[in-house]
Amino acid sequence: MTESTAAQRASKQADKDAIRPFQANFPETELTELRRPHHATKWPERETVTDATQGVQLATMQNSRAIGEREYDWHKCEARLNALPQFITEIDGLDIHFIHVRSKT
Repeated sequence: MTESTAAQRASKQADKDAIRPFQANFPETELTELRRPHHATKWPERETVTDATQGVQLATMQNSRAIGEREYDWHKCEARLNALPQFITEIDGLDIHFIHVRSKT
């Protein structure tokens, strides 16, 4: 390996390790898709127990989906997120998103 190649690899690794600014962006095309009627969703069968021991209950998931389709203001959420200092970095090959806010105390 030449010095040039080693320097390029080191530079690429430094780029991956860099902490980069991040802004949330909810594209309108994806929000439109999310708002499509959930009758197109393939829901699993209803759970066989009356409590949450088998995981999140079907009715809860269906209700959450309905709220996301009709009532949730995604752009308000986007604005609230973007009011915070957000960053992204790569760790073990995965992009990790985080918010960095110092404690007041």
